[in-house]
Amino acid sequence: MCDLNILKRYILACVALCVMTTGVRGQNDKSDLFVLEGHRQMLLGNHTDAYYLTWHALQLNPRSVAALQQLAEFMHYMRSDSLATHYMELAAQYAPDDYWSQQPLVELYVGTGQTDKAIALLERLAQKFTTNNDVLMMLETLYKQKGDFANVVRMLDMLEMREGKSEQLSMEKFRTYMQMSDSEHAFAEIKALADEYPNDLRYRVLLGDMYANQQRYDEALDIYRSVEAEAPDNISLMASMLNYYSLTNQDSLYQRQLEAISTNPKLDADTRFRFLNTMVYEHLQGGKKHDHLLQILEQVLQLPQTDNRIAELCARYMITIEQPPQRVKPVLTQMLRFDPSNLMARSQLLQYAIDVDDTLEVVRVCQPAVDLDLDDPVFYYYLGIAYLQTDSAQKAVDTFRHGFRHVDSETNLQLVTNMYALLGDSYHQLNDMPHAYEAYDSCLMYRPDDALVLNNYAYYLSLEHRQLDKAEEMSRRSLEKEGDNPTYIDTYAWIMFQQKRYEEARRHIERALQLMGDNIDPSDANIMEHAGDIYAKCKLMDKAVEYWQRSQSLGNDTQLINKKIKKRKYYAY
Repeated sequence: MCDLNILKRYILACVALCVMTTGVRGQNDKSDLFVLEGHRQMLLGNHTDAYYLTWHALQLNPRSVAALQQLAEFMHYMRSDSLATHYMELAAQYAPDDYWSQQPLVELYVGTGQTDKAIALLERLAQKFTTNNDVLMMLETLYKQKGDFANVVRMLDMLEMREGKSEQLSMEKFRTYMQMSDSEHAFAEIKALADEYPNDLRYRVLLGDMYANQQRYDEALDIYRSVEAEAPDNISLMASMLNYYSLTNQDSLYQRQLEAISTNPKLDADTRFRFLNTMVYEHLQGGKKHDHLLQILEQVLQLPQTDNRIAELCARYMITIEQPPQRVKPVLTQMLRFDPSNLMARSQLLQYAIDVDDTLEVVRVCQPAVDLDLDDPVFYYYLGIAYLQTDSAQKAVDTFRHGFRHVDSETNLQLVTNMYALLGDSYHQLNDMPHAYEAYDSCLMYRPDDALVLNNYAYYLSLEHRQLDKAEEMSRRSLEKEGDNPTYIDTYAWIMFQQKRYEEARRHIERALQLMGDNIDPSDANIMEHAGDIYAKCKLMDKAVEYWQRSQSLGNDTQLINKKIKKRKYYAY
């Protein structure tokens, strides 16, 4: 519904303008004034006002091309393409002999995906406006988008008739014929260019390529040799000769040519990269032997580099064809010397260190990433683990806390929860249990069923003789996940012991011992001591001493356990 206040305001403004304007003051002139004011309001972002003003202009002059086109633009802006098309078609209908009244309709057709209508209109315009080459170029573009190459050639022929033969048009026709697999006409275009521009070596090389692709190898070689006599370092020629040697199965010459191109000092960095990238792709796709190309890539990397593109290409190629780490690592290291923040190189070096469990190498790879404050939390995670493994708990805490600053919604949730769990373990090593429990709580908030964290959290609480009901509940949840884990069963038994539920504790510790069988190592010394303590409280002192002695034999040779064995009596920690 029309807002009468807005319309009244602008009608009054335009009437005043009409009064001040000299000359003819007919309906059409008033309509144009409303169109202009509507356009101004559109530019100011006052779209409602612009619409009412333009609509009023159309009431004053229903055949106003400017008003119809402006309404069409407004409807397109409002995403009502059917109305936009209706108004724009009316505008074109009222000015059939004005190219600039037709051209916006073409643009609208193209913009709304009505390609066939755009082509039909352009074909009519091409017949009417025979000197306007823009129409033919638009037709060529649209036919090319449709893959209608026969009509692309027709448009190029018409342009050639109007403008005369040119390199640009001939090359476009050549490329189009190649897309049509019409080698005969493609050959004719290139031969004509080579004849017309004998000093332009590009066309002669292309002509040689056409002969080579038609297996007319002698004629191709004659042309290549003629170009080589004039410009032996011509890169296009060298690439074509490489293809020629490949087609004619001259492997030794192919390898020599490949090396000559790659190490050519006159080759600019962009061309060298594109060439090597193509060679890598062809070797991967065509099943060619990799050894020589790898040697060339390593040789090229000895040349001065302006960026990491070739090094990264080499590294990715090596990884794809499963080269051993010792061959890939120098390339990755070179990448980091050039750019220490390169994530691809640092991540791959980290993976190699993890694969062989090389803790010192993990530190060497990750510490610079942390120093640079790189965004990937993975480096902080593995560096923290390495510090934990080397008894540097405070460094581990600092590293994990630093890493959390780089955690966001995109970070792998498993990584986040593991970091919280390990942060808790780090605080435990520092005997900072309040912060350890805080970290475990954070982990369980993300992953409430993490059996390892539940077990550790419960065990540490039991050692402190606090919140034993909470410890029991967490330990039971860990057993629901891994009911046959002797360590988790031992934790549950120890919590029963702390609650003075000794017979229950005995049933659970005996189950843990049964599951362990003979698979006992020094890490199980605590379980043996717990078994002894539980048997002691159950008044089975011979068995208690037996398990205290087993704990002692596994390395638990403390003053307290010696006292238990000697006195045949349980003593609290």
